[in-house]
Amino acid sequence: MPPFQEIIIAVILILGTFLMVAAAIGLLRFPDVFCRMHAAGKAGTLGISLMVLATMIFFARPGQVEMAIVIRGGLAIFFQFLTTPAATHLLARASYVTDYPRSDRTAVDELETYLPSRPDEAYGQE
Repeated sequence: MPPFQEIIIAVILILGTFLMVAAAIGLLRFPDVFCRMHAAGKAGTLGISLMVLATMIFFARPGQVEMAIVIRGGLAIFFQFLTTPAATHLLARASYVTDYPRSDRTAVDELETYLPSRPDEAYGQE
């Protein structure tokens, strides 16, 4: 394997690891569930995608490309970008609707006029 390819793989792995560590620190340090989901959704998605990309580059050696690994890696990255943001959005919405406590530093609530916090009570259903 050429040295420049090893350097590229190492840099991408280090960036991916840094983003995964940043996501883990965000999960521990952020004040409420909404900020924590933002950290897990954004940094975690990009971190795992970079790690899979480095694996794809490692197995894409000049002259003998393992297409099955490259296709699986590309699909893994595609589905990671497709599912993780949607899942964190739905979890945040469920947390908002069930009145999960927000941080004291939350100053603006733009959803208050559009989304009732307790839909069963808002529509008279128990």
